[in-house]
Amino acid sequence: MSGGEECRVAFMWDDSFEQFDNGINHPVRRGRFRAVRDYLWDQGLLGNGHTLEMRAEPLPEELLRIVHTTDYIQMVRQISETGVGDIDIDTPGFVGIYDTARSLCGGTTTGVDAILNGEIDHFVSPTGGFHHAFPDHGGGFCVFNDIAASVCLLQSRGVNRVLIVDLDVHHGNGIQHYFYDRSDVMYVSIHEDPEWMYPHSGRVEECGSGEGIGYTVNVPLPMDTGDSGYQYAFDQVVSPLMEFFQPEFIFMLPGFDTHFLDPLAHMVTTTSTVRYTTTKIHAAAHKFSDGRLAVVSGGGYHKDALRWGVATVISVLAMLPYSAPEESPSLTEDRETWDEIHSAVETVRNTVFTILGL
Repeated sequence: MSGGEECRVAFMWDDSFEQFDNGINHPVRRGRFRAVRDYLWDQGLLGNGHTLEMRAEPLPEELLRIVHTTDYIQMVRQISETGVGDIDIDTPGFVGIYDTARSLCGGTTTGVDAILNGEIDHFVSPTGGFHHAFPDHGGGFCVFNDIAASVCLLQSRGVNRVLIVDLDVHHGNGIQHYFYDRSDVMYVSIHEDPEWMYPHSGRVEECGSGEGIGYTVNVPLPMDTGDSGYQYAFDQVVSPLMEFFQPEFIFMLPGFDTHFLDPLAHMVTTTSTVRYTTTKIHAAAHKFSDGRLAVVSGGGYHKDALRWGVATVISVLAMLPYSAPEESPSLTEDRETWDEIHSAVETVRNTVFTILGL
């Protein structure tokens, strides 16, 4: 379909999204996803004839077995049955975690399947984007890797070029691991400098290996990067790579945790950047991918910034009016920050772009 036609947009939901139990002091607490859904309804962004709410099914076990090792799956099952043990130091275990993790990943795989079946053009999930999960271990609040599972689903259905644009403030070390030596999946991540941000990976020189060299692209930005810096990096790196790669399917992690209100990071963006990047990626999906675009929330640990961000994405994809409340970051990029931003972007262009012949 062309970008001028009305898009069929789904919001993925199931009540099981709220069955996790990370504890009352964990950054991801119960009520996180329902608050987003309630806000969308309150703002008229659901139930309006332009968007639909789609029920998410759990991540299929056959996909789970492809992307995770037998030993790791068994470990998660044992924790799930006994409530004893943790996935990682920051990712608590609890009774029922196996089913809950499959449910939280299922919004992504269900949405991808619906796009492939021609039921919708785009979907937005309040969960998903578990980019820190590896084949044999989890961490960073991630148990199973929904993006890796979804790429398997896509490629089993004949989709050969998949682009993952990860704007989360944390580098997606798990996603990078899965596709590091492949040229049929391009992973582009803009994130806070790993020198001081978990998971301390995602440097420019991490740019793939073998057939995949140049198809992993990392853009580490300094703390205090705001709207202008993020948008500049996007225009200088992501936009030309989308033109080069011409993807058949696009995943987007919007980076709600780059917001100046987020308590776990040091960036100072607003929802203006969410609108800017979503608009650009939406246009690319219609230009290259027949509109096939999946948006998964990833991080975002301030309740207002998260719901404003998801609402902004929905409004762009469904072409509906919405404006977040006024946002006033206390900081903007100074000269030193801009120097670091320019340096990071130029390093990417002088290395990865050279490898790709751009």
